[in-house]
Amino acid sequence: MAEINILKTDARGRITLPSAFRKEPLFEYAIKGDQIILYPVRTVRKYPDMSDLPTEELSPEWVEREKRVNTDSRPGIEAATPAEAIKKTRK
Repeated sequence: MAEINILKTDARGRITLPSAFRKEPLFEYAIKGDQIILYPVRTVRKYPDMSDLPTEELSPEWVEREKRVNTDSRPGIEAATPAEAIKKTRK
């Protein structure tokens, strides 16, 4: 009979992995019925080679219009925690 290990969640709903898995940086998972199967992954999958696709040159007017629309003009906030950042935005 296979050994059955049940993973419990903490108060915040997080699962503590068994010690053999704790040093793994990435996991791929599959859901089959009521179970979640974890697979350690060594590398992130790369995007397919798209170098053979044609490139399109955009008009300078379009580029300028997009730059104007997408520029974030809000000042940056330096804070150590989210709570500290909220306090600084209220001032």
